Amino acid sequence: MERLCDLLFELSNEDRLMILGELKEENLKLSHISQRLNFTAQETSRNISRLAEAKLVTRTADGSYEISPYGLQALQLLPGFQFLSKNVDYFYDHTLKNLPEKFVSRIGELIECERITQLLDVFGNIERVFKEAEEYYLYIGEPLGLSSTLLLVRDALDRGVKARGIEPANYEWPDEIRDSVPEETWLGLRKHQADGSLQQKYQTRFDITFLMNEKEVATLNFLNPGGEFEYFGFTSNDRKAVEWCKDIFEYYWERVSGIRRLEEN
Repeated sequence: MERLCDLLFELSNEDRLMILGELKEENLKLSHISQRLNFTAQETSRNISRLAEAKLVTRTADGSYEISPYGLQALQLLPGFQFLSKNVDYFYDHTLKNLPEKFVSRIGELIECERITQLLDVFGNIERVFKEAEEYYLYIGEPLGLSSTLLLVRDALDRGVKARGIEPANYEWPDEIRDSVPEETWLGLRKHQADGSLQQKYQTRFDITFLMNEKEVATLNFLNPGGEFEYFGFTSNDRKAVEWCKDIFEYYWERVSGIRRLEEN
């Protein structure tokens, strides 16, 4: 534990983190580090000495400094803490505790995610995901119950997009949605269920909700203390975030059973 505390102490200093960031890109001499970061020679020397003592950097034969393998690994483990600290207000009252441990350990892959704070942005993202999907879309949570959304879903399926979703076992379409959606749309959705291009499973408990296609995560949401989800989570088109969401979808998909069918109206 003492060594962990020592490591965290060194990494908690912004100047030393900046130095490690520069050395991650290339080896540098003290004077070059000072110039790039606008540090005094004394500040740079003091911080380099601390990093070297902590075995995070090492001096090379030509007098420059390079990040050590230990230092590089330490930097690679920081994005998880960066993601949490960047979104401290959100995670003050939202939790990751029920997620599989292997996905919590990869939470740093969401570092490029942006917060969603406006409801219009939520619906704009959802619409774009359906319109721009070329290969697939995936979702966990309640179906996006708007009549206009169902039309976009049908259009995506009609052009060859594959869809899979995990829904609440007790979910029922509201009467106003059933009544407002044209019968041909329901028929089209049932046709795609029959041919396997639209697959839906169900489960009773959810640890996460999201909607994504192969290029973008439209909305990603974690539990609040009341065990509820909100629309105001995260969005991203970063490759790592898309991969994280797809991987966790496949994890849950393999572990839930029961194929959901659209009922006759």
